[in-house]
This record gives sequence, C-alpha cells and structure tokens, in this order.
Amino acid sequence: MISKQNPFSSSREVATEFDQWAKAGRGEKMSVSHRYATQKLLNDLEISAQSVVLDAGCGIGWIFNELIGSQIARGIGIDLSAEMIAIASSRSTRPHLEFLKADISNTTFESNQFSHIVSVEALYYTPQPLQALKDWCRISLPGGRLGLVIDLYQDNPASKHWIEALPITVHNLSVTEWHTLLSSAGWTNVVDRRVPLPVQTSPSEFTPSPYFPNYDIYRAYCEAGSLLLSAQK
Repeated sequence: MISKQNPFSSSREVATEFDQWAKAGRGEKMSVSHRYATQKLLNDLEISAQSVVLDAGCGIGWIFNELIGSQIARGIGIDLSAEMIAIASSRSTRPHLEFLKADISNTTFESNQFSHIVSVEALYYTPQPLQALKDWCRISLPGGRLGLVIDLYQDNPASKHWIEALPITVHNLSVTEWHTLLSSAGWTNVVDRRVPLPVQTSPSEFTPSPYFPNYDIYRAYCEAGSLLLSAQK
C-alpha cells in the first residue's frame, strides 16, 4: 500500500530531499541509528573476501567505508542523492570501492554481476519497489544473496508516524506484502526476521519529534524492531 493518497514522489523529488538531508548531517545520524540492525543483516548474508557487493541506496557510504569495505573483493554503492555520493566518495580510501549517483530501481549494470546486494532503509522510498527488486535479481549472480533492512512497515505500527512527518511519499507494506514482492521479482528462499533495537535514550532525555511524538511510541518502535529480509536468486 502507498502510505499517502497523493501521487508518489518522483525520483527527482526523492533525490532533492536526500540532498537536503546530506547537507544537514542526517546521513551520519542514519548510519548510527541503522548500524545495529545492519550488522545483524550482514552476518546473515555471509559476505566473504571473494564477494562483489552492491549497496543500493548507500547514503554516505558507511556500510562499505566503516563495516565491510576491507573484507570484500569489490563494492559499488549507488544513491539518487549527489550530495550523499559526494560524502561517500570523499571518505573512501580503498580503490576497490566505488560510489555512483544512480537510480536504484533502474540500474545500468550488466546482468549477473553481484554476489550480494544490500539495501538499508531505501526501498520504501522508491516509486516502484517491484521494478527495483526485479532489476536487482537480473544483476545478481546465480545463487546471489539479497538483504534488506526496513524500519517503516505495517507490522511496526509505531513507525506510522513517519508517514506524515516525511515530506515525500513512501510505501508502507506488511511483512507478507514484502514476501510477495520478493517472490514476484524472482527471488527465492525468502526469510524474514525482526530485530528489536536498543533503546538509546531515557524518558528524561527524550525529545519529542514528528517521527516519535512521545516516549511510549519511541519505545514501541524499538521493541517491534527492524525488519530484516534475505533472499536468494
């Protein structure tokens, strides 16, 4: 389901919004808040020294630059935001890592390239997630692995406040609907699990926001946790 009734945000609108986030330093904040669940996902995917990995929606490039860049044969990060890519590239010191401005739902990569594709908190911003998943299946090697981290999903009702807080339109799907999309795109062995998130602030330190209007909602969001999805080509 699309979470708002207005037409879905265009790729240009999404890129503009994330350019603003990059300039405001939100790329760094996201790298901190999503690190716990992402590390769990990477452990599930069994990435090795021979792996060729695509990070779809890489943001400031923290997954490669801070977590697995030294452990893989090659890594390519793509993002619609030129500002995010500029930060990712400026922080990269390894020649086998590359960061490119590109549409994650319609890549220009040749087929059968990547052993692993990871996407953290990016797919529900994409106007056509099914198209993205089909394209990622095309560019994956036979037997290639896909891993997703999704925090905004129907089975975590505390995250619904993000829908009105965000200036761009997003998809708010259930776990079942994500399974259906992955299978429809050609992925097999789809597995989901939820990872409760550490509560990083106390009631006295908590500051309400449009995303978390009160502390109880914030705690409920952490308890429901991130949705981790993995699949195989």
